[in-house]
Amino acid sequence: MSYTVLKVLLDSTYLLPTFGIEVEKLSDKDILRLRKAAVEGRVKFYCLSVVWVEVIGKICKESRRLNVNLKEILDIALKSLLEAGFYEWIQPTSEAVKLAFKLRMLGHRDNIDNLLYATSIVNKMVFLTMDRELISFLSEHGYGTENLMNHKQLFSKIW
Repeated sequence: MSYTVLKVLLDSTYLLPTFGIEVEKLSDKDILRLRKAAVEGRVKFYCLSVVWVEVIGKICKESRRLNVNLKEILDIALKSLLEAGFYEWIQPTSEAVKLAFKLRMLGHRDNIDNLLYATSIVNKMVFLTMDRELISFLSEHGYGTENLMNHKQLFSKIW
């Protein structure tokens, strides 16, 4: 059986478990299936460099809330994300930035999500996200959302 490797851009939510932060509706089994999909060559995961703005804020907030010592996991998590080669880190193109500006001008205030969506469109990628608010906003303003999916939808597409 042959299949096309899907290029999948990850929302910051999907990076949080690397730091030991649990994400609602994303189980350990789901994380293992995402890993399996990449190892089997069904998907290639991409991350947009600007997501660090969100990730750092969320990780610091959650570690304080849960009283977690970040020093213990930070080195391992960063090596996993940045050095293991499992994720390809990319920059937004000028075309993506222009589209992100349009979305902001239309009223969507989350600039990181705007850049993620725009990058996924420009690079013809699946945008893996659980952000229902973003999907609703895009639909209301006539933007396609066919490439936006959560991990369950991705699983049904590749298996």
